[in-house]
Amino acid sequence: MLAACGMQRCHQEALKKNRVMLAKQLVLNVLVEHMVEKNIITTEMVEMIQAKSGSFDRNVEFLNLLPKRGPNAFSAFCEALRETQQQHLEAVILKTMSNLSHEIARLEHCHESDLPYAVSESCNLKRPRCLEPMEHSLDNGDGPAIPPVKYCSPEFYRNHQHLAYKLTSEPRGLALILSNVRFSSESDLEYRAGGDVDCASLEMLFKHLGYRVSVLCDQTAQEMQNALERFSKLRDHQDVDSCITALLSHGVEGGVYGSDGKLLELQEVFRLFDNANCPNLQNKPKMFFIQACRGGE
Repeated sequence: MLAACGMQRCHQEALKKNRVMLAKQLVLNVLVEHMVEKNIITTEMVEMIQAKSGSFDRNVEFLNLLPKRGPNAFSAFCEALRETQQQHLEAVILKTMSNLSHEIARLEHCHESDLPYAVSESCNLKRPRCLEPMEHSLDNGDGPAIPPVKYCSPEFYRNHQHLAYKLTSEPRGLALILSNVRFSSESDLEYRAGGDVDCASLEMLFKHLGYRVSVLCDQTAQEMQNALERFSKLRDHQDVDSCITALLSHGVEGGVYGSDGKLLELQEVFRLFDNANCPNLQNKPKMFFIQACRGGE
């Protein structure tokens, strides 16, 4: 949830008001290593930053990432500034924070008309929601019911919209579900009872959320790899705001099994969608859902 993982509003505003100054003056080459050590950014993010052509563009890329790196990112950044002898930048940021209290109070009390859509019960007319528990619905219908979707409150949206990615495209994005339920006899993997229902429920949920969904069932490890490669290279990704990949199968730590019992490593899956291999999804949220039961579990 954003409330748990987002940078505080005052920290966001302090960085925003000093953005140009930081983009011009920040010295990143050592600082980013401190941020990796503090588990704020990853080595892949460092590579993405360093791929930019000049120091200004590299600083901008870093400043774009920083607000999305959790509640500890701001304090870690300030600490890294001190550790790299850039205390003067920290001092400017902290001074800005001390002057923000009145502005933040005003922003927190924005009128609900600032929302991009009205959040009311009338939404149910356009987006019907299941009112009974999901597990009850799945057991009693002829097919999977639409899983319940709980919409955020207007207050939550106001307070956290600046932390969120843009998700306004139609469709919201492309989604691929790979679901393995039946496995070859040589694989010694059992039939995944209920797997078809899980897959159908997930497909309906993603469609309900505005995604264009493709489903492939009972694929070998190589077929899964090929399908993921094709999916990652679709040109349609450039016209949408996000991407979903769901893998439902038996699995172990770090991998899922194809229907032939061979293992597909998750790191290889993630690699297909990184900035180098999937430029059409650069700086867009890429969501991965892994349901990999282990044998009888």
